[in-house]
Amino acid sequence: MNAPAAFALGALGSAAAVFAAARLAPGLGLADDPQRAPHRKVQAKPVPAVGGFGILAGLAVLECIASPLPGGPGAWGALLLAFALGTVDDRTRGGLPAPALLLGQSVVAAALLATGWRVCADPPAPALVASFLAVLAAINAVNTFDNSDGAATALGILGLAPGAALLAAPLAGFLPLNLSARRGAPPVAYLGNAGSHVVGVLLVLDPVGRAALLLPALDLLRLAFVRLAAGSRPWIGDRRHLAHRLQKAGVSAPLAASILAAIAAPAVLGANAAQHANPALLGAGIAATVLCFAAAVRFTPAAE
Repeated sequence: MNAPAAFALGALGSAAAVFAAARLAPGLGLADDPQRAPHRKVQAKPVPAVGGFGILAGLAVLECIASPLPGGPGAWGALLLAFALGTVDDRTRGGLPAPALLLGQSVVAAALLATGWRVCADPPAPALVASFLAVLAAINAVNTFDNSDGAATALGILGLAPGAALLAAPLAGFLPLNLSARRGAPPVAYLGNAGSHVVGVLLVLDPVGRAALLLPALDLLRLAFVRLAAGSRPWIGDRRHLAHRLQKAGVSAPLAASILAAIAAPAVLGANAAQHANPALLGAGIAATVLCFAAAVRFTPAAE
């Protein structure tokens, strides 16, 4: 089967699974209820948090066709553990305590390392530590970036499309369902922590995809200082993310997702070019994303 047809099947499998799971979500305790965190959730009613299930379903379809996942069965084990951890987090009122979540994420990282995957080849011991930390960083970066409809999903598509296009297919199938059909209306489904954990693992597996994590890392670093200055803790959620600043400026969620992807794009393009041409292009791409991020923060109103 050719790549376009496989891509289409992966996307359709993801979308169909989301529609089916969305009907069951309330009974399974997988609906994102705004009453659980009214200070940072703006939807009027609960939204099914089943995007992770849809993405896994789309990946399963692709596995039957083309086996695009680096690491094979071992990587599937890490993905399923990430999905299970995120699902428990989604079902837990207020979310899992930070230590429990970090412990679970460490198990996911260990499972991925057990397949032999590393972010770099050598030296062995530093590569092992760097790879472990990279998994934790990727999962949490995507998890915190999933604060606006379509933002984390669009980021995942951007990161995976250049080097692992088939892996982007399930996200492409889910993205339209993660965006409101009209302004003010809730989307069909949210990515959920299960979905953000899965996307984090997919991005860290791909050398080019990792570059997409720069933007959420910058946003998280900025928020850590802002929250500490406000007397809060860095991991306590609020509506101070860059996406929230864009929305306060009057930008719709779909347009905000597009702008965020555009800001992250130079780093991803630089990483892709560095794989095939001059490695110095990665540095140029990173610098461009940092400058675009700084400009976006500078010219958008603060959000609370």
